[in-house]
Amino acid sequence: MLGFGKKNKSKEEINKEKPSEEEIKLCQEMFYKFEIAKQAKASKVEMWNKCLSAYNSDYFKQMNLPDYKSDEISNFIFSTIETIKPIMTDNDPKILILPKTPQGADNVDKLQNAFDYEWVRAKMGRLLPQAVTMALQIGTAIIGIFWDGSDENGIGNVKPVLINPFNFYPDPMATCVEDAEYIIYATYKHVNDLKAKYPDKSNLLSGGTINYSELVSSGIDTSNVRNQVLVLECWLRDYTTIETEEEIDGEKKKVKKRKYPKGRVITCCPELNVILEDKKSPYDDGQFPFKLIKCYDIPFEFWGKGEIEQLLSPQQYINELMNQIIDNAKLTANMPWVIDKNSGIGRGQLTNRPGLIIRKNPGTEVKRLIPPPMPSYVAEIVSTLKRDIEVISGIHDVTRGEKPGSISAASAIIALQEAAHARIRLKVRAMEHSLSEIGQMWFSRMKQFWVTDRWVRFEDEEGNYQFTTITQEDLSADIDFAIVGGSTMPQNKNAMLDLIIRLAQTTAEDGLPMVDRETVLTYTSIADKKKILNHFRDINNQRAQSAQQDAQKAEQQMLMQLQIEAEKQQAKLDTQKEIAMLKEAGKVGSQIMSKEANKNQSAENITDEQIAQVIQLILTDPQMLQMIIQAATQ
Repeated sequence: MLGFGKKNKSKEEINKEKPSEEEIKLCQEMFYKFEIAKQAKASKVEMWNKCLSAYNSDYFKQMNLPDYKSDEISNFIFSTIETIKPIMTDNDPKILILPKTPQGADNVDKLQNAFDYEWVRAKMGRLLPQAVTMALQIGTAIIGIFWDGSDENGIGNVKPVLINPFNFYPDPMATCVEDAEYIIYATYKHVNDLKAKYPDKSNLLSGGTINYSELVSSGIDTSNVRNQVLVLECWLRDYTTIETEEEIDGEKKKVKKRKYPKGRVITCCPELNVILEDKKSPYDDGQFPFKLIKCYDIPFEFWGKGEIEQLLSPQQYINELMNQIIDNAKLTANMPWVIDKNSGIGRGQLTNRPGLIIRKNPGTEVKRLIPPPMPSYVAEIVSTLKRDIEVISGIHDVTRGEKPGSISAASAIIALQEAAHARIRLKVRAMEHSLSEIGQMWFSRMKQFWVTDRWVRFEDEEGNYQFTTITQEDLSADIDFAIVGGSTMPQNKNAMLDLIIRLAQTTAEDGLPMVDRETVLTYTSIADKKKILNHFRDINNQRAQSAQQDAQKAEQQMLMQLQIEAEKQQAKLDTQKEIAMLKEAGKVGSQIMSKEANKNQSAENITDEQIAQVIQLILTDPQMLQMIIQAATQ
């Protein structure tokens, strides 16, 4: 019977499929670095597990507890963390782009719009609270700023990633990311994913079990997990040098240069002795692409301290004492009975039912024991421990929005809230400093990888969306990043609104209010402010048009009135002229009539009565005036 067998491989082909001695040596070196960093970090990991367990209340649960024992947990740690977090991240940070040189001043507005758009696109509003939660829980949050060339159909985008500190292994001698000689990110990957990503190494890859459970999410049972491969991504400051020929002063000379001036990245599977990738760092800034956000930044220490670490002890004692108080209350409410064996009362017949009638044999005793009361100092200790938690964390009643004691004045409560936020403001300043460094690294990625012009969306002053183009020339500017201090913290909106309303009611020197209605609306919590403002603008436009029409009508009426007055004045002048002419004609007519009567009176001797008679003749006989004129001309 004919069959098809597998082709025998030659020794050379088999040797090519095996890792080389150089690869094995490099893998062992990376694995050694990982083990050293893991040992240096072991105490931190132990404390982190306690802190996360306490946050989830698992740390305080008592195992194998009898049913009659209480297991109440009032988790003030969880309450404290969840009180601080929204205060620190209530608002998106206001990022300011500051030019380093006068040449970059022209591009500031465009770059500001670009970063506002990038913050929304990368969903940093969701990632930042997650990072703050991690920093408050264990002391340190890590954000990686990478370039994802496959995003948006190959155009690529900056990709911020929240990194699990349990998978992050820095140089044990490092005090910060900047002075670390190496940083290792360790994780488990499914063997099929690695074969798909590195097809040329697929014959060398095989899956196995998980030996480092701290590298996977807590709470997952890894005992039956298979086909997993330990992968180490090692970021190194490699000082290996190579010789190159360069022309110096017209002569070719050999010069030693660093092979990896911007750093080296080695991705390996140490348990399989396989080097998946060995390359130069892809980023021009020469930095490790990681930034830390710390809760409490301890000088000369790489890792920060969190809130929970300081609250574990008082929280544990609070739970123990509270359970003792509850057990005592349960015992007091249901006191034990003492019954003689021959009392005739069967087991289970005595209950706490009101009005219970007990029948017993004569001469026997049935009585209820009264336990001693709980000492008053127990409740006092619980109150003291609660105050200790407030003092240690800096979170008091006023911070949680509760009225502090008998104080009711709004100004006094606001002053107390400002003072209570002092500890939180220090955390916010540290976070904002880290955000400015993240922004600088983000800009470095844009400067390197935004090789084509891009459209970015921004919102103008009127709330309308506009678009602008970001070019390579815009990104060539030398800029700094700054975060407006306290911009992420909440403001007392009611107090600010009250102040703005009072300013709107205050008249300035020019007779106008200190602030307009648009400013008042910006401080309100009304959802559709834009629609209201547009409505106000429409009303103002209609009023302006109506006022303009009224002004035009008033102007026309004024012109008409002036014209009527002018006509009246003109008519009055014409009448006065006519009267003067009649008087003159009367004088002339009187002289003519005196001549005809041979009296020959002079003009000065003619009386008003004579003039009036002549005027009366002229008015009654219009031809008389013509006759006088003809006689005067002769």
